[in-house]
Parts: sequence; structure tokens; C-alpha cells
Amino acid sequence: MAQFPYEDRFRHYLEYDRVLEKNTCDDLCRDVADLFNYLRNFNSLYRTDPDLSNLTESDIRDYLNMLQVKREIKNTTYNKYLTHLNVYFAFLFNERLSTSLPTLPLKGLKRSKNELVPVNWQEELPLLLENDDLSYYTRATLLFISHYYTITEILQSGFYQILDTENFAPNEQLFLDRFKEYLAPLQTKQHSQDLFLKQRINLVEPRLTLPGLHKYLKADQPKCFLPLIPRKFYQAAIFHALLTEQHLNEQQLSDKLHLDGTSLNYYRQELIRYELQ
Repeated sequence: MAQFPYEDRFRHYLEYDRVLEKNTCDDLCRDVADLFNYLRNFNSLYRTDPDLSNLTESDIRDYLNMLQVKREIKNTTYNKYLTHLNVYFAFLFNERLSTSLPTLPLKGLKRSKNELVPVNWQEELPLLLENDDLSYYTRATLLFISHYYTITEILQSGFYQILDTENFAPNEQLFLDRFKEYLAPLQTKQHSQDLFLKQRINLVEPRLTLPGLHKYLKADQPKCFLPLIPRKFYQAAIFHALLTEQHLNEQQLSDKLHLDGTSLNYYRQELIRYELQ
């Protein structure tokens, strides 16, 4: 039995139109199902008339307020829920299954200063890569960090060569294909095959600097529900691998994370400190 309206069509859309990984689809559908479970139990108007077109901003706001008060979610988690609900209601509207866009007026919340990047942030990567409000440089940075490359490595000359050695998921490859199309004219002008290039022609130093990349990240921050701090994304990705890839031996783990034994031990100690926070 479907947990929310048009669940099967929505899942098909996520898997085949947007080419999202199964765990991402499951997470999205879980959050949408949670909303409708709340509406069925606590929204008398929806119980009386479960017409999707009648859902309003206040209905969604009541649900999000419940998450904050009853479940005490962090602002980053609030923003994740809102992002997932946006995807669902945009799907309904575009498919003419509803005339309502109840999440459209709702805005994300500012993050608390002590909020960290969640260790499982890579589960949100497919949605981040599809977010055309974010610059290509921001999205490419997150993609490469998810494959355990540091920001320093990403900005090095010749980094583009890893594109032929990494195993990218289908949705990641789709993004890379678009990224290459975007880059092609600039690469020609700058006479460089590198992936992060200055917009102004500089044949001597064509590559984007770290401060230059941070300008893109800063500009994109209001449009992203996670704190765009590369070192935090990288650390969280390493932590997630240490927690989930325990079946790998030491050498396999070193190869996957591009780390030597000393660095692996360092991040294991940092993970212990992280878990004690």
C-alpha cells in the first residue's frame, strides 16, 4: 500500500528521470511519507478532504514546526526535509497531479554556528548535483570531495586526469558531462584542460585559486542547506567511510581514501573525538 499519493510514479521519476541512487530515493520517499502520516493523523482538513491541491503553506509549516518542537531537529535537518518536500511537490505540479506548490514560500533556516556537516552528507549529493542554483564549481567541488579528494588536490594542475580513473555513479557522470560542456569554451580561451579556471583570461595563471573558489562557495551558501566548508565535507566523508567500510583491509581503505597509514590513524582519532561531541 502506498504511503503517500503517487508514490510509485514519484519513485519511478526519481530513479529513471533524475537517475538518483536507491538510498537517495528511499530517503526522499521516507520524508514525504512522514509528512503524509502527520497530515492523516493531525490535520483534520486533510482527513476530511485529502485533495493535494488544497494543501497550503500553513499545512507544511505546521509539520515542519512539529519536527522542530517534538523531534528537536537541527536547522540542517529542517532544511533537508524542506528540500525533499520541494522535490515532491514540484514533481506533482509539473506532472499536473496538483495545482498547489505549498513549499514554494517556505525558506530554509540559518545554521547554528556549532552545527557540523553530517557524516552521511553524501546521501544528499545527487540532489546537490542537480541543483542548478548552485554554481558548477561548487557542485564539482562536492562531487570530488565525495570521492575523498582534498580541496588542495582538486585545485592542482592536472587534476582533470582523475576523471579517467574514478568510478562515477550514473548521476555523477551526467553532471560531469554537463560540467565539461560548460567548461569547454573557457578551457579553449585559457588554453588549459584543468577543471577550475578563472573567468578572466590569464594564460600564465589560468587556474582558479583557493580564495577564488571560496567566492563561489560563499555566493552559493544561501542556496544550500549544508555549510559549504570544504574541509568539513572532506572530514565527514572520511568519517563515513571509516564507519561503513570496515570490511576493507588497511591497504584497501588507504587506496580508497587516498591516505597513508599515518593519516588513517589520525582520522580514526578525530572520529572518536567527533563521536564524543
